[in-house]
Amino acid sequence: MAILSSLPVLAPDWFKDTVIGIEVEQFIGLAVLIFIASAAQFALIQAIALYVRHRITESDSEFWDDERRRLNRSLLVLTVAITLLVGFPTLDFEPDVEDVVNQIASLLGAVAIVFVTYRAIDIFTDVLAKRAELTENKLDDQLIPLLNTTLRVFATVIGALFILQNLDVNIASLIAGLGIGGLAIALAAQDTIRNLLGGITIFTDKPFQVGDWVVVDDIEGTVEHVGFRSTRVRTFYNSLVTVPNARLVDTGVDNMGLRAWRRYKTTLGLGYHTSPDQMQAFVEGVRAIIRANPSMRKDYYIVEFHGFGPSSLDILVYCFIDAADWNEELRVRHVLNLDIMRLAQQLRVDFAFPTQTIHIAEMPGQPPATATVPPRDDLRQIVDSYAPEGEAGQRTDQPISAGYDNTPDA
Repeated sequence: MAILSSLPVLAPDWFKDTVIGIEVEQFIGLAVLIFIASAAQFALIQAIALYVRHRITESDSEFWDDERRRLNRSLLVLTVAITLLVGFPTLDFEPDVEDVVNQIASLLGAVAIVFVTYRAIDIFTDVLAKRAELTENKLDDQLIPLLNTTLRVFATVIGALFILQNLDVNIASLIAGLGIGGLAIALAAQDTIRNLLGGITIFTDKPFQVGDWVVVDDIEGTVEHVGFRSTRVRTFYNSLVTVPNARLVDTGVDNMGLRAWRRYKTTLGLGYHTSPDQMQAFVEGVRAIIRANPSMRKDYYIVEFHGFGPSSLDILVYCFIDAADWNEELRVRHVLNLDIMRLAQQLRVDFAFPTQTIHIAEMPGQPPATATVPPRDDLRQIVDSYAPEGEAGQRTDQPISAGYDNTPDA
């Protein structure tokens, strides 16, 4: 018996009139249920808003107000479903109608729970994303969307099983069938599984993060996106390369972004007409330039005249640059190279370029030229002058300037 019909004194006779087969009191009861569902949803939203306002700071109020609004529709559907499940049997409809409405309300409630779970996951990951923005590591920023997707998939699977159970589907048989099918799929998708495990390894070990400059075999560029299956690398010629995570795990990744110093190695070639004193002054001058540059490493560098090339006297320059990115590194190189050019200009030394000199041993009609060789005693004196007791050699403890070696006293 309906609630209104249980009050015969208050309920007028026209409550029993029917419209399209439904009594007026049943229409009124449906309206009351809709009002109760709306009031319950409003009260629940206000309770959440009140709780949030008392728990957060004023600076975060706008963020949490936006997050709370995402729950409105899902909570409305959920309160409607609960109200129908509890209140509809009191309206005294036919049993068949009650069964249909109860089935629809159960299905609606299950769907609403899934969507409420979606919103809760979104709020949870939004909070994590806000905290991740405060960290220097960029990989956690990339991990948040993946966590959101994983939690949503898990909630969808659980919700789907719950809905199927309400539809009287045999869940045990379904899971058993999915287990056999899943085994077949797993065997056919071994590479995908390896990539997924590789993605988990990357997020666990953190060999690189978004924005790092990496080199993987013949691929070189900046990490743009890290997913569970693959990683996208933006090359320096602006193409986008998708690298499977399994390959990143199996192959050595050279993370150029984690370098404390950026190495600069080059060979400077001076002409063979350069005098020994000019060579010595030039080497010491390059050392002085490195020590004077604030972006260069001071405790370790090498500038030495190390070889006689086919057309040049070769000087090895081996040093390290303190730079945050490649653009800054190039700027430091630019300044260093310009200073070296200015030094060479002031010392009047010339940089060599590939040349060939042709010597003609004998000209037609002229006697052959013979070199003047010093006497044997003079040769011995020359050699002795370069010995430890001699005065001709330029030893490392007798530089032209302060030397500017990479020692603490230099």
